This record gives sequence, structure tokens and C-alpha cells, in this order.
Amino acid sequence: MRGFYHKLKLIFRLVLPFVLWLLLVCYPNPFIFFRNFARYVRFPIDPAIIRDIKKPIPDEPSQIEKLVYRLVPYEFDWNTYGVPWMMPTPREVLQAGKGDCESRAVVLASLLHAKGIPYDIKASFTHLWVDYPRKKPNRAENDDIAYIGKRQGKLFLKPPTLHQWGEQFAMQKEALWEKMPPLRKLLLLGGWAALGVWTMRRKGKLAR
Repeated sequence: MRGFYHKLKLIFRLVLPFVLWLLLVCYPNPFIFFRNFARYVRFPIDPAIIRDIKKPIPDEPSQIEKLVYRLVPYEFDWNTYGVPWMMPTPREVLQAGKGDCESRAVVLASLLHAKGIPYDIKASFTHLWVDYPRKKPNRAENDDIAYIGKRQGKLFLKPPTLHQWGEQFAMQKEALWEKMPPLRKLLLLGGWAALGVWTMRRKGKLAR
């Protein structure tokens, strides 16, 4: 058992520099990365943004959702905020004027809240959405693929199946890697290469 923990410790020491470099390249300000998790737990709802939207807000939730889609054209977080994953506030979304599913969700939830319309926040491995009364489920938004969210204000967790992990991994590839700015890719791969050389040299010195 002692040998197992020793190997685990060595693996951790070898992997940690590569993980930290990945975090630094993707999030020059690491605070943003950790803040995202806090905002998932306490979803950033701001009903007051209804006063900042100059267009009339419908009463029907499906029409409000269509309005949000027009107000927030879809764009990947890399292109909007310069990071692979961002959980913005509703005001940040309106200031940016674009965003991904999370950006649309915080605005839609805020407007539904302002209108007194009940809603739930749900998420799959690749998508986050707002559920509301009489909303029709579709391939990307249904309870079968929802693994995290809020129902009546309470957080729920339902781990995805292995099949779902594999199926949705390819979908994340576009958002996290293919949309990554070329310079960031160069920094990431170059840094990993340098760390690999440093690690091999260090192991060689220790073996002598």
C-alpha cells in the first residue's frame, strides 16, 4: 500500500505542472475559473435588467426566450471573453451583446423572474438551459440528459452515463479546443513541451 501511495504522489508531482500551465494559459486571471463554480451554485439572476432592455418584454415565456435569442446572438466564450468557459452575470451579457448558452440562460432566467414566471435551471455536459411551464423538450434540452441544475431553487445532481460522456466529449472539442486562439494553442503546446523536456532532464539527474 505504501508503494501505491508513493507512485500516486510521483504521478501527482509530474502532472501538476502541466495542469497549472493549462489553467494559466486558458485563464490568465485564475479567479475567473473558480468564480464560475461559485456562480453555478448561486446562479447570477438579476431581474433589474428588465429596465435596461429597450424592447417590449412579452408575457409568454416562449416569446421571452425568442427575444433573448435575438438580444444575445450565439458566440463561443473564447471569442466573447477570451476564456474557454465563462459564467457571466446578466449585465455582463448585455454589455457584450453576445454569448453562449450560459449567457442566454442567465438573461432568460432574470427576465422570467422579473415577470413572476417560474423556471428551473438545467444542464447537460455540453449545454445549459432554462426550463419553464409548457416548454417543449428537444434533443438538446430534456430531463434525460440533464445532470445538474436547480429545481424549485434546490441544486440537483445526476451523473451522466459513460455513453453520454463519450457522446458529448466531441461536442466540447469545438468550444474548448477548435475555437481556442492560435496564440494560446502555441503557448499551451510550447509550455507543455518545455515542461516535458525539464521533467525528463530532472528524472535523468535523479537517476544518476
